[in-house]
Amino acid sequence: MDSVLLFTEYKNKILSLLYSDNRLKKVSVHPVKKGDLGAVFIGKIKNIVPAIDACFVEYKKDCIGFLPLKQAIYAKVLNRCSKGSLAAGDEIIVQMETEGIKSKAPGLTCNLSLTGNYSVITCGNNKIGFSSKLKEDTKIRLKDWLYQSPSMKQIEEQRLGVVVRTNAAKLEDRQVFEEELHRLLTESNRILTEGIHRTTFSCIYQPPSSYITEIQNLYQWEYDRILTDIPLIYNELSSHTEIKKEIRFYDDKRISLSKLYNVSARMKEVLEERVWLKSGAYLIIQPTEALTVIDVNSGKIQKKHPGDDIYFTINKEAAKEIAFQLKLRNISGIIVIDFINQNKEEQDDELLRYFLIL
Repeated sequence: MDSVLLFTEYKNKILSLLYSDNRLKKVSVHPVKKGDLGAVFIGKIKNIVPAIDACFVEYKKDCIGFLPLKQAIYAKVLNRCSKGSLAAGDEIIVQMETEGIKSKAPGLTCNLSLTGNYSVITCGNNKIGFSSKLKEDTKIRLKDWLYQSPSMKQIEEQRLGVVVRTNAAKLEDRQVFEEELHRLLTESNRILTEGIHRTTFSCIYQPPSSYITEIQNLYQWEYDRILTDIPLIYNELSSHTEIKKEIRFYDDKRISLSKLYNVSARMKEVLEERVWLKSGAYLIIQPTEALTVIDVNSGKIQKKHPGDDIYFTINKEAAKEIAFQLKLRNISGIIVIDFINQNKEEQDDELLRYFLIL
């Protein structure tokens, strides 16, 4: 199975596309200009709203973010001696966790996190954790690596947290794991030390570009190589020593990279409401601001194959494709699926079990 992670330009946006067996498995859109997602600021609390269990923080001049109070428990107040409570006017260190969408303000957190390929260090939550996808024997090996790392003593003394990511499962070089942990620890120390001396609205940490973050968030076994026709991205990825995959620059003048991988047609498929199934049935996927509705339609197939059993077969095929489309389109939140009605209750139960294990 040949899997490639592609970076190319499409309609004034940078796309990353994950292809496997010549099928598009994942797509992400990156801004041409770097945003603030993951950046750390010295913010000032504008007001606290107990009714919604949150406060609003000005993290840059005239830029307001939303900070849930459950995230504010990790706040470090910089302009006064705090006894555990927050007040309007407090200066605190915040990190942008989610970008603003339409009328929604960006989401902020005081539990700062620095992410590497194999681990995450948190400044706030001091728990030590391992990805739930790690097998028990692998977890034991990585736990030994973590607690014997020279950085671990300092992490415990400073009451920082660590999460070992799934990507570490296939890591064979212990030194690579320890070097990344040391780098993340050094950067977290710099942020916390520098934050005490910087003025309000200062940006004290700018995360790696979204291209690097995209690679860090993929499992290493999901792709075999990286391909791009953008010199800037190629140079940036090539200089990032933590990327262990082969990186190629595409410069064939006869056919563009976008045409070679049929990006325009693939993107049209991703954006279309109707998704055809091999059986001849189809899905209708309609996202709204509140939820996503997916309708399973048998089309004209019932005229060829009447009966409840064919509906069960179509529903199983639809369930598999829906699971694929949810990941491909990055759909989350409330999702309502209207499967074809089945007459047998045991088939409804079996369909639900089948869908949950996909």
